[in-house]
Amino acid sequence: MAAYKLRVNAVKLTRPSEFKAVLAGSLRLSGAHFLLRAETSGQPAARLGLIASRKSARRAVDRNRGKRIAREAFRARQPGLPAVDIVVQLKDNLRSKGNRVLRQELERLLDKLGARFGSSGTGGTSGASGQVGAATSRRSAR
Repeated sequence: MAAYKLRVNAVKLTRPSEFKAVLAGSLRLSGAHFLLRAETSGQPAARLGLIASRKSARRAVDRNRGKRIAREAFRARQPGLPAVDIVVQLKDNLRSKGNRVLRQELERLLDKLGARFGSSGTGGTSGASGQVGAATSRRSAR
C-alpha cells in the first residue's frame, strides 16, 4: 500500500461549474483519440474530469474503456503534474487501437501539459509562476 494516498474526491472534478471552468480555459491539447483541456486551480493536486459521449464511442464498453485508460494514465502521471484541473474528452472511436497505444497517447499529452504549466514533480504548487494544478475522475475509484 502506498504511503501517500489522496481521497478519491480530492482528485476528481464532480460539479458542473468545475467542468465549465476548465472547458472555458485557455489550454487545449489534442491527440488522435483524446482532447485535453486544462485550467489552473487552487487545489493542492491535479484533478481529472472525464467526458465520454455516445457521439465519440457508440458502445458503452468503448466509452468505459476510454475512461479507464484515461484514469490509469492520469494516476501514473499525477505526482509529476502541476495543480491544474484537467478534462479528458474522448474524440474518436477507440476500437481500432489497442490499450497500449491509447495510454501512450494520453501520457504524451499529460507530459506536454506538465511542461506547459511547469510541473512541480509533487503535484503541488509549481515553479516560480506559482500556478497550481489538479486532475480528477468523474467516477469514484472502487
